[in-house]
Amino acid sequence: MRLADKVAMVTGGGSGIGRGIVRCMAGEGADIVIPDIQAANAARVADEVKGLGRRALALECDVTRQADIDRIVSKALETFGRLDILVNNAGVASRPGMPFTNNTEADWDQVFAVNVKSIFLLAKALTPHFMERRQGRIINIASIAGPISAVTMPPYSVSKMGVITFTRILAKELAPHNVTVNALCPGVLWTDFWQGLAAHIAETNPAFKGMTPRQVFDKRVKDLIPMGREQTPEDIGWAAVFLASDQARNITGQALNVDGGTVMH
Repeated sequence: MRLADKVAMVTGGGSGIGRGIVRCMAGEGADIVIPDIQAANAARVADEVKGLGRRALALECDVTRQADIDRIVSKALETFGRLDILVNNAGVASRPGMPFTNNTEADWDQVFAVNVKSIFLLAKALTPHFMERRQGRIINIASIAGPISAVTMPPYSVSKMGVITFTRILAKELAPHNVTVNALCPGVLWTDFWQGLAAHIAETNPAFKGMTPRQVFDKRVKDLIPMGREQTPEDIGWAAVFLASDQARNITGQALNVDGGTVMH
């Protein structure tokens, strides 16, 4: 129970990677706040948390809106009395964009609002609380698409590298206050985004002609990942548990790749 009696907020925790993080943290003893733009998803995952014997609070939230951020932080503190962990997981993928001119200004604006601006808004809202208590963990979900400069998704790739850079800035500023800030970079997961990307690859790349999206995905896993297997939401969740625990108290400013060896430093 590495997170016994801790309170964690996991944005976008109602599905996908976020749900995996929520379930792993609850399994390690944390109570969970789940802000999600899909309120029904958040409520379902909150019920799963309660089934694990922990408390949960589901909140509808658009993480790009200051008013929503202020409301969820206030409600979380009113309900639980404190927050110990912030996981900035909410994110959105851009439409496939190779060449980059296939993307529009709206693509860039939406991706940066959800993937980068939201982290600024939530960090700004919660760091005074962490600083006052002289403890806290911030974990930002980036992606290997940042460091590998993925040409198939320019806005997404650039935004996720921005998440890594902002993580390092926050880590430097908050270190004297005993607050750690780290990023996780998931690898290749069978998500709604990857299903769409795989379909696009099958339609536009002759090497994948005639393949189903899942066949394209499996081939990309084989081609890209040295360990030869896809990642799961729980893989990301257990890494988040570690970074949120006392075992990682001297780790800050890092971007941990959970990708089966795709990116090696």
